[in-house]
Amino acid sequence: MAAVALLAQAKRKFCQSAMNVAIIVAAGAGQRMGGECPKQFLNLCGEPVLIHTLRAFERCQSVDQIIVVLPQQHQAEAAKQLSAAGFNKIVSLIPGGPERQDSVWNGLQAIDATQTQIVVIHDGVRPLVTEQEITAVIAEARATGAAVIGYPVTDTLKEVHSGRIIKTVDRRRFYLVQTPQAFRVSIILKAYQQALADGFRATDDASLVERSEHVVTVVQGSRQNIKITWPEDLALAEFWLNRRRGG
Repeated sequence: MAAVALLAQAKRKFCQSAMNVAIIVAAGAGQRMGGECPKQFLNLCGEPVLIHTLRAFERCQSVDQIIVVLPQQHQAEAAKQLSAAGFNKIVSLIPGGPERQDSVWNGLQAIDATQTQIVVIHDGVRPLVTEQEITAVIAEARATGAAVIGYPVTDTLKEVHSGRIIKTVDRRRFYLVQTPQAFRVSIILKAYQQALADGFRATDDASLVERSEHVVTVVQGSRQNIKITWPEDLALAEFWLNRRRGG
């Protein structure tokens, strides 16, 4: 950690007030992918998945600093990879926790809340996120306090119990929510502190903010912003990356 901190200090040229800080959550074991290598370190078009993800945040002018949350056992190797990739905005590599919520909380504790305006949280295994999507969700969070990326459900939705259809749900009211998700720093810290005190668990950060009774708004996302979860997702991500590059 000391070497990483020194590297970050050397690269970081200045610290400005009202910063937008990205927390990239890449601490999962990736058990559903199979194999020994966590999915964030799998090869995607010649580079680890995580490198592709971080590059979008590095290029995004709306992001000032990046905190990366990683498995403890992969910290040293990841530090070498990130250093070789030439990222300038990464200020900390933080060890993850047992579950995603614990990992995000670890990342939040590394933020200087007095210098931060917006926290944008993103899954490290969503390598197809665009600078435009990051910028849009940060702008919405600046205006409303809390925002997520998502897109409307297009398939028919059925409520099912014990293998039997109970009813058909009006899909016009439902969105598939992704990351990045962005929040004013005071709002996300309060939501996490409340969840920690109550022992409440959720699958995304917006759920904790909703629970604290703050409105969360939705920014239109893209189907391309997939989360690498299954082996076929890696092939799909490769297809989209090659298409963007004109390959």
